Amino acid sequence: MYMKTFISNQQGEKIAVSVEGLEHSGNRRLAFVQHGLSGHKGQVMVRRPLQAFVDNGFVVVSFDSRHSFGASDGSLEFATLSSFVEDLKTVIDWAARQPFYTEPFALSGHSLGGGSVLKYAEDHPERVSLLVPVAAMVGGKYFVRSRLLNEHDSYRQWQREGRIYRENKNHPELNGWLSFDVVRDMLRYDLVRDAFLIKCPTLVVTGDQDPSSTLYNNNKLFAGLQCPKQMTILKQCGHSYEKRHNGSDLYQTVRAWVEENV
Repeated sequence: MYMKTFISNQQGEKIAVSVEGLEHSGNRRLAFVQHGLSGHKGQVMVRRPLQAFVDNGFVVVSFDSRHSFGASDGSLEFATLSSFVEDLKTVIDWAARQPFYTEPFALSGHSLGGGSVLKYAEDHPERVSLLVPVAAMVGGKYFVRSRLLNEHDSYRQWQREGRIYRENKNHPELNGWLSFDVVRDMLRYDLVRDAFLIKCPTLVVTGDQDPSSTLYNNNKLFAGLQCPKQMTILKQCGHSYEKRHNGSDLYQTVRAWVEENV
């Protein structure tokens, strides 16, 4: 069973929400999955973990964060980790009024969405049962380090000019400018420092060729976790999971781990 709807935040801005696996509501298992910067809920990095949860008997809520390439309100230039955190809270608050809601619930997120779910799990450890950050943004200083090491010239240009053009290859009408404010906002967060606050079983997933959520960043996060934890490094995998086997590897990894931990 499947449901699609639009909800509104306190400012009246619309957020597109999908709920899948409603036939499992009697299992009292719930998960939320959030995409990354300039992404949308239809991407493989969202769909594969989502399907892994559904196949383990969960109701799963996904959504298009504002200021992204999905169906929600906003403009890419205003996207920040703070806005992603706000949207996750808005969606959870909405879900809390639905008949399928249960606590504690699972969280998964890719890239900036990974940072968002990490932040939520650090702030509300009692509400989260399982946590799956995928290629997560783990803090501003780690993001800057990765960009300077792997994309130095483009990062410095972005910093000088204050914005960078981001393309949506499948939907060019959604192309837009990404403000450097997203980096300034990231620098307010250190999810590695606060990782010890997370109490639930956590699966850290990253690719061995990811220039943004690097092995260094994920190893720092993993070392900071003091909960039951596992880290999986996917082979021949970058940040966007563009190779066909990347999605399959992600699905198999998340499905097996969730099955072991429910």
